[in-house]
Amino acid sequence: MSGPGIHLPPTDPRARVIEIIRAPAFFLLCTGVLNVFFNIAGFVLAALHVTSPLAPPGTPANALELSPALALMLLVGILCGVLSAWGALSALNLKGYGLATVGGITALYILSPACVIGVPVAIWMLFTLRRDGVREAFRS
Repeated sequence: MSGPGIHLPPTDPRARVIEIIRAPAFFLLCTGVLNVFFNIAGFVLAALHVTSPLAPPGTPANALELSPALALMLLVGILCGVLSAWGALSALNLKGYGLATVGGITALYILSPACVIGVPVAIWMLFTLRRDGVREAFRS
């Protein structure tokens, strides 16, 4: 048995559950880290007043301004990324079923570029957490 998370002997009844949950929890962890990274990069780009690379040539340059709305959006994105990563680590260790569920829900935050992978991974994680025997494995 290899991969992140706890390593259980094959005779442990939770070994089957950790094999089921390992892949979605690992990808949820990656998504959470990407959310944090992209939102911190957004703060840096706004602080440096970087112009959009998507602006058509010949138009006046509109620099990215750090408005209160943008700052709030980026802070919520960082919080959601941290909660997603924390929930994934909790799922990988089979501790905190509620936190693992919250991690899956917060990966659904769509105001970040990481939502492209966050939404499918979050849905996968939430469906995996609802499978038979998974909640009981978190309790023992």
